[in-house]
Amino acid sequence: MKSLKSRKLTDKTARWMITCSGVATIFVILALFVFIFMEVLPLLKGAKVVKENTFAIRKAAVCIGADEHLEIAYVVYNNGKTEFVSLRDGSIIRKHDLPGIGNAHITSVDKYKDHHVMGMDDGRILTVSIGFTQSFENGKRIISPVISSRKAIHTNEEGDSLPFAVKHIVSREDEETSVTAVHTDDGRLLLLSSIIETSLFGEGEKRDLCQDITRLIKKSLRRITPFIHNQTEQPLREGTIAITALALDIFMDNLYVGTDSGEVICIDIREKEEPVVLERVKVSGSVVSAMRFLLGDISLVIGDSEGKVSSWMKVRDALSLSGWSLKKIHTFQSHNAPVVAIAGSVRDKGFVTADSNGLVLLRHATSEQTLLNVKTSSPVTALAFSQKANGILAADASGALYLWNISNPHPETTLKTLFGKVWYEGYEKPEYIWQSTGGTDDFEPKFSLIPLIFGTIKGTVYALLIAVPIGIFGALYTSQFLHRSLKVIKPVIELMAALPSVILGFLAGLWLAPLIEKIFPALVIMPFFIVLSISAAMIIWKVTPLFCKSKYKHGVELVFLIPFIISAIFGSICLSGVFESFAFGGDYRQWLLHVLGLHYDQRNAVVVGFAMGFAVIPLVFTISEDAMSNVPGSLIFASLALGATPWQTAMKIVLPTASPAIFSAVMIGFGRAVGETMIVLMATGNTPVMDWNLFSGFRALAANIAVEIPEAPFGGTLYRVLFLASLLLFVTTFIVNTLAEVVRQKMKKKYSKL
Repeated sequence: MKSLKSRKLTDKTARWMITCSGVATIFVILALFVFIFMEVLPLLKGAKVVKENTFAIRKAAVCIGADEHLEIAYVVYNNGKTEFVSLRDGSIIRKHDLPGIGNAHITSVDKYKDHHVMGMDDGRILTVSIGFTQSFENGKRIISPVISSRKAIHTNEEGDSLPFAVKHIVSREDEETSVTAVHTDDGRLLLLSSIIETSLFGEGEKRDLCQDITRLIKKSLRRITPFIHNQTEQPLREGTIAITALALDIFMDNLYVGTDSGEVICIDIREKEEPVVLERVKVSGSVVSAMRFLLGDISLVIGDSEGKVSSWMKVRDALSLSGWSLKKIHTFQSHNAPVVAIAGSVRDKGFVTADSNGLVLLRHATSEQTLLNVKTSSPVTALAFSQKANGILAADASGALYLWNISNPHPETTLKTLFGKVWYEGYEKPEYIWQSTGGTDDFEPKFSLIPLIFGTIKGTVYALLIAVPIGIFGALYTSQFLHRSLKVIKPVIELMAALPSVILGFLAGLWLAPLIEKIFPALVIMPFFIVLSISAAMIIWKVTPLFCKSKYKHGVELVFLIPFIISAIFGSICLSGVFESFAFGGDYRQWLLHVLGLHYDQRNAVVVGFAMGFAVIPLVFTISEDAMSNVPGSLIFASLALGATPWQTAMKIVLPTASPAIFSAVMIGFGRAVGETMIVLMATGNTPVMDWNLFSGFRALAANIAVEIPEAPFGGTLYRVLFLASLLLFVTTFIVNTLAEVVRQKMKKKYSKL
């Protein structure tokens, strides 16, 4: 009685322990899923306004800006008076009058970093630097405004006798060169250049140029118009044009002129003394009202009088005169009124546009998203994007200054940028690209997961192509044909699973990859020689007298076969050079490139297939062999008794009966291959390319996580995209295993009736 109670207590305890362990396992898996999903969730959230403030200023401003901490803003009025405003309470911290303006008024401002080039109604140009210094006293940050200006320059070549107003101005400069383009109220377009030429003795000589390029534009338009392909079907307008906007890249190579006919004229100014019009492109059906380069000065954002906004970029074009053509890359949500201002971010590819109705839209060029919309009470006269991309400043015609503090942590991620083709800067067409970091601050992150998913599938397919046939047929031979005295082969193969993947990856990258590259022609002919050697071994075994074969037990033919296979491998390697000269013209790499168009990389999918297949084989073999060995002997003996050969019995009885477990073995091997990290990381070039070429590398999701996670800032976009990659692996494995179990149960039910 006591023994019975003890057994019941033990059974009950074991049942509860097993139940709790199962529940705990499910809970841990669900908790892991929830944790990963919560790290990915912020990628799906858009921008939002954290805080909004409105301050009263003297009147409409022509230029505004703020320090990086959004504590102090500066406001420049058209009479040259400048005020520094506290963004906490709106109080005036400091006032400053720009020197030398007198009774003139500022009519146009071009802002680049902390440099402000201002054109006035008397034809003068004033360059002003407005910035902030930062210090600490008693642990408290103190920000102080700093402002300096240069001598005003008059743009009239004849002197002051015929003054004219500057309508549009754009300017860039570096240590040796400065370029300013000016459009005046009398319709002229002037190009002002200052170049410092250094002699052989290190002496610098400054040379100033002032050119009227208005006639050059008109003359060149008539000459090049027939050869330009346009991005729209609307015809180009010849004759008189009115300039409405200017843009100049940071390299001072190209000047872009927007016109009232919706055209943009590209002028090559690399040769400052001889500027040349390159092309004339129809970018809009209405007036080009605003233009601005984004960070990096590759993408040009264009707004028109209908409220349409698009970005354009130079792309290679063999039919263009210069070999390059301006093409539309992205189209953004339109305004309902003319676009009057564009402000770009100095941190990423984000920018802000404003229209004459006071609507301000926050956008991102890569994702084509309109992230946020805010509004002023009257038309916007000045617009600025904070240095940290966490605030928008706008001044309107009613004398109000607006500040919107925003939260916009992941503007570059959408379903399209993560899983679709995107036209990135520097590319000739939309593509799937993964490139998370770059060498410059103006780099455009590329977070397409498609190349990584493709690489994962590619590596898995090649690994399974090697592992599944070898594992299953090796298990079939071991369980059905191999003599019991040689069953030691099974634990030896199982020991292969204990090898760390980092060791396999190390050997594959540093030993196997160079070896395969060296003997690649041998690998091509090796299957032929192995089949030939096996055939020869079979013939020799058949003709061997029975009294000789009777000395060996049935199932040890493998020992007889091994020398033939080794001889075939050795012979293939010896004939490698001869075969390469005969079949590949002496160099198989060049043959693959010129005949098949395939590039051969030393670390490629073939290497990964062998290495990862070696890691997957023990899993497939062990589970399959156990399943085949556990097929009821009655079925096997019945088949043999009815006259079936051992091979027929193995194929018709053993394999179908064990197929549910074999299928599970393949799925487990699939999961092992999908999640493999170190072998893929060390045995491939780890390049995120989409190519089924056997001889090219790839990058898998798991390997990408290992490579990128040390460089991913906590909470940043890359950090969360890597969690998304892990979520994809998690969900994929879960779905595949679930489907595999469903299929396995159906197969088990079907073949259990045998």
